[in-house]
Amino acid sequence: MLWQRRVKGTKTMISVIVTVYNEEKYLKQCMESICGQTYGNLEIIIVNDGSTDQSAKICDAFAGKDSRITVIHKENGGPVSARKAGLSSAHGRYITFIDGDDWIEDTMYEKLLKCLEEYHTDVAMCGRYEDTGNISKAIMQGVPQGKYDKKLMKKTVYPNMIVNQDFFEWGISPSECDKLFRRECIESFQMDEDERIRMGDDAVCTFPCLLKVESIYVLEECLYHYRQTTDSLVKTICNYNLERQQFRIMYQAGKERFTLYQNIYDCRKQWEMYVLFLMIPRSDGLYEGFSNLDYLFPYPKVKKGIRIVLYGAGTYGQRLYKYLKRSGFCEVILWVDRNYKEFQKMGLEVMPPDRIPFECVDQIVVAITYAKPKRALYQELVRKYGEEKISVIDEELILSEDSKRAFGIEDLQE
Repeated sequence: MLWQRRVKGTKTMISVIVTVYNEEKYLKQCMESICGQTYGNLEIIIVNDGSTDQSAKICDAFAGKDSRITVIHKENGGPVSARKAGLSSAHGRYITFIDGDDWIEDTMYEKLLKCLEEYHTDVAMCGRYEDTGNISKAIMQGVPQGKYDKKLMKKTVYPNMIVNQDFFEWGISPSECDKLFRRECIESFQMDEDERIRMGDDAVCTFPCLLKVESIYVLEECLYHYRQTTDSLVKTICNYNLERQQFRIMYQAGKERFTLYQNIYDCRKQWEMYVLFLMIPRSDGLYEGFSNLDYLFPYPKVKKGIRIVLYGAGTYGQRLYKYLKRSGFCEVILWVDRNYKEFQKMGLEVMPPDRIPFECVDQIVVAITYAKPKRALYQELVRKYGEEKISVIDEELILSEDSKRAFGIEDLQE
């Protein structure tokens, strides 16, 4: 297959930094989607971050077919290290990133570049699809389409940039992959980031960057595909102390950057809520004293030894199911999800919701952390089964001082 080569004579070049770690199953689709872009003046930098599968060979094979591709092979250092390596080698006026297991629509860079140049903005961003098997869920940014100058950003973007009113709902996606940046806007944030950060690394760059820039453009169109697999959704915590340390480093790094820019807008409280949101699915390893609780955090009604139906097989549901089966804290009578067929294809023991044996269970546990779908499902279940046996995450409990101390997230000083 032949792809467009760099367009000679044009000044506008986009550097696409592709981070790869053991992505042999998906890397071909990712690379074909980049090489096949309708905008051809790309510099494609693949950073193979110490892969142990066939990813390195796939990277080199693509470089042999497309002169725009450069491959960097390095020892595994994590996502921050990989992005730094790519950015250090980049020459483009504009910078974007993509993870090696995702893919993009063929017009993505053409459309985002048009937004930057036509509206003279510093960052352009689009919506994304969350792809689970054959199911694609469209997710837009939390603000309407259009250009936002500094005045408008202070009024309508920053107040809900990280947390859009509810726990938890995005204002702006933290991802660096659904955005195209002017190089000078993102470079210092990326290059100064602590390489020990393994979760929330995008957010530590993206949100402070958006505080500093003068303008953004939001495109109400989904152009990025974020692949959700059992490998990417559920990660076993091998070292609890190391995991806690990494989260605290990430929290502190973000807090320091938001403190630096608080004169523009104070996002520190939003940042605290975001970090807690990330930690909830991993509470069994990050919440100190978790195993000593007489209830399943953050579900106060779910007591040890009761019989439950777990509703939800996404990020949180998979993590929670794995913990419950391992620990035996509760008896999981059934695990259900509307998209059970796709999850079954992924090898998960998920059944349709109409199988819920309501008379035989003590609680139906809604394993969803995002505000709108959680609220909608809760209301549906309450109408069908009544309120007493339905458990959703307790937001007040999550945001309590006791929980923040258990997670190692200290109070923010006014």
